[in-house]
Amino acid sequence: MGIAKKIGIIILVYFILGLVWSFMRWQNIIPMSPGGLDGPLNILYLIFDPVSIIVFMILGSLNRL
Repeated sequence: MGIAKKIGIIILVYFILGLVWSFMRWQNIIPMSPGGLDGPLNILYLIFDPVSIIVFMILGSLNRL
C-alpha cells in the first residue's frame, strides 16, 4: 500500500470521527464548550474542533441549529 493511500485512509478516518464528535456535540451528549473539562476530553476538543467548525457552519447556513 502506497504512502498516499495510507494518508488518505487516515484523513478519511479523522473526518468520520470528527463528524461523530460533531453530532454528539449537536445532540448535547458532549457539552458544547470545553470549559471546566479536563484530561482527554479537552484534547479531543482540540483535535476535532476544525471538523466541528465546518459542520456547524454548514448546519448554520441550512438553519438547522
